[in-house]
Amino acid sequence: MNRLSPRFAEEGQLMKPYKIFLQALCLLIFLCGPAAAASSSAAQFLKLGFGARALGMGESFAAVRGDISNLYYNPAGLAGREAGREFMVSHSWHIQDMGLSQLGYANKRFAASFIYFSAGDLEGRDPSGNLTSNFTAEDFALSAGYGFKLLGLDAGANAKLIRQTIGSHDANAVAADLGVMYAFADTPYKFGVSVANLGTEIKFEDESYPLPLVTRVGVSADFKGKLPLLACAGMDFPNDSKGVLRLGLEYTGFENLALRAGYKTVSSSDRDAVLGTSLGGGSSGVSNLYGFFMGVGFKFHGVNLDYALLPYGELGNSHRFSVGMKF
Repeated sequence: MNRLSPRFAEEGQLMKPYKIFLQALCLLIFLCGPAAAASSSAAQFLKLGFGARALGMGESFAAVRGDISNLYYNPAGLAGREAGREFMVSHSWHIQDMGLSQLGYANKRFAASFIYFSAGDLEGRDPSGNLTSNFTAEDFALSAGYGFKLLGLDAGANAKLIRQTIGSHDANAVAADLGVMYAFADTPYKFGVSVANLGTEIKFEDESYPLPLVTRVGVSADFKGKLPLLACAGMDFPNDSKGVLRLGLEYTGFENLALRAGYKTVSSSDRDAVLGTSLGGGSSGVSNLYGFFMGVGFKFHGVNLDYALLPYGELGNSHRFSVGMKF
């Protein structure tokens, strides 16, 4: 009977995780395929990111693990969390009086989050265009997920409940996020893929809209063993717009201080609209850096303080603050 050589058998065992990962990748892409042609989606607050650390790195977070924000970007990253509990609260002073508040809690590989978005006071009008009383729009999302090891891979999933309220009307949806991640042995590199917001449609009266489904694919290189640098790159494939390239860096060479930067590609039409150039206007200074992200983080007696700046041209700047604690 023929017998495999030790070297061939070893290579076969080494290739097995790669094959499993490719199969998982194909499965996730298949799951997101049916909604890939949607022209618009509801619950846009689900696209505003989570926490200041990831925002400061351009949200290129699909292949970063061990962070509480993994629940949002790729639940497989929860499998790499160290033992212990973590709590985070985040708030964003968004553009046009909009506000976004987030809570996150993680215990070992389990994590949960709550997201609240308010559009502020909106001007009401009747069908004839006459002014009526003001109203507001509010959105909520409650998520819970878990990361685990699966045949040499990091894997994870979470479930979420979504509710939108516009004046006296409301709508609900349920969704799930799925993800896998692979860490290349004896290297600083990781590769991850996730599908977010795979679920039911949002229905207001007689109109139904899909959720903002997005597939994220990313790579990361954590050089902290030799260089205090985390570099990330990835692609987002939304169901309601073109693909987006994201890049991110985090430098931790200073004691208790982290510097972050990120970038995402934007279409020329979106850039012109945000910067006001299509109307003959234009922004200046930091607000003109639409598509770029900047952030900073501080560590003080076990408390993490993070800040991210997101320029939005003529609309102003969005400021994201997060306070986290591990215990």
